[in-house]
Amino acid sequence: MTTGSNQDHLDARVRLVNEHMHAENKHDVDAIMATFGQNPRFHLNGIQLNDAQSIRGLYEGFGFGGHGGFSYIAAEITQQHVSGESIVVEMIFRGKHTATWQGIPATNREFEVPTCAVFDFDDKGKVASERVYFDGALLLRQLGVLP
Repeated sequence: MTTGSNQDHLDARVRLVNEHMHAENKHDVDAIMATFGQNPRFHLNGIQLNDAQSIRGLYEGFGFGGHGGFSYIAAEITQQHVSGESIVVEMIFRGKHTATWQGIPATNREFEVPTCAVFDFDDKGKVASERVYFDGALLLRQLGVLP
């Protein structure tokens, strides 16, 4: 059974994750970064970033904020799972490859990949870490880079 204060704590975390996802869909890097705590960590398919500047650079390099390898980025949440420690968000991540990304020239192809993000929280209720997983080969096939 969840107590009232425990439920309030979980509800606040859900609101924060929803703010984070809303900021991603608005391509507002400042608002995305505002959801992270003092010592943020970000993991993307095994790549680990351990500071706000690197995390911001990843978001901006991908295309959040209007500049980067992809345009028309959108994350459509399909499921959200809440536990006492983490929130897991399943989504469909979409966009269009309109500029060079990781050395790959723009293909002008659209992509759509199932993605999972796991959010953990610090003692102040901010995002302590975000772990994102998706099939990178599927993304590269959709961009025409892999057969």
